Amino acid sequence: MTIRTWRRRALALLASAGLLAGAALTAGAAPASALPNFTFSPVFMANGDVRIDVKNNGSHAGYAYWWQDPYLDYPGDTLVANDSLADGWGIRAHLSTGRIASTAGHNSPYEDWASGNLGEGNRYTMWVCAVKGDTAICSSRYEVTA
Repeated sequence: MTIRTWRRRALALLASAGLLAGAALTAGAAPASALPNFTFSPVFMANGDVRIDVKNNGSHAGYAYWWQDPYLDYPGDTLVANDSLADGWGIRAHLSTGRIASTAGHNSPYEDWASGNLGEGNRYTMWVCAVKGDTAICSSRYEVTA
């Protein structure tokens, strides 16, 4: 084999390897629409309750809610996590006291809540995260009052 033939084969081999690597990367990439794009929108109620709506790629995924006073079946000082979208992500609501309500590990629709009396008038922060395995995509923190 001449040096010229060897170079051609080496270049052809490198070009083939490059094409295969590119094809493998393209085949393994998720379409952009499948990647999560979470947005969080707080809603401040006149009575002091706070809801943080969660959307994934524009679809309503759930919410976190702070019930300051008793409402329906919820006692006062209740943190709620609600998951309404079967996208593989759970909703985890946090309160700065360490209180957590979480839908992780449950099929949607699912709701979890955690409550317990807190000192009247005390201020805390709440936030919500979309969770999947060890990944958490979280909202900003918002002030709530007991």
